[in-house]
Amino acid sequence: MKLTLVITGKAATARPRIRQNGHGMFNTPEVKRWKQNVKEQAFLQTRDVSHLLPIKAGVPVRADYNFYLPWQKATPKKLAHTNGEHTQKPDLKNLLSHTEDALSEAGIWTDDNQVDTITLQKWRCPRGDERVECVISW
Repeated sequence: MKLTLVITGKAATARPRIRQNGHGMFNTPEVKRWKQNVKEQAFLQTRDVSHLLPIKAGVPVRADYNFYLPWQKATPKKLAHTNGEHTQKPDLKNLLSHTEDALSEAGIWTDDNQVDTITLQKWRCPRGDERVECVISW
C-alpha cells in the first residue's frame, strides 16, 4: 500500500526546550502549530483510506520525505522564484522528528518505530510554497 501526503506550511525545526527547573521538556509554540497542522492535513487527506489506518504494529514502513523551505530574504528575485538545492541549516533530523511525531499522533501508524526505511531531502522553494511531501509505503 502507498499513501501520499502533502502538508502545506513551513516545517518546524526547533528542538524541545528544557524547563528552567530542569524537570521535563516542552515544545515551542512554533512546534505545536506545526504538529497541529500536520495532524489536521493528514486527517483530511486520509479520509478515503482511514479504514487502512493506523498501519498495524509490526508492519515495516518506508517513508520518503521532501521538505521544501523558503529561500532566504536576500536571495536575488530571479532565483527566489525557483526550486533549488538546500545545503544550509536546518538539519534534516530536526525537520523530521516533529513531522514523524505528528504523523504518529494523527494515527498514520501505530508507532514511528515501525519506520524502517527513510529517505530525506530538503529543497529551496519560493516563499509561500513551503510544504512537506511524504510518501508512506507498507
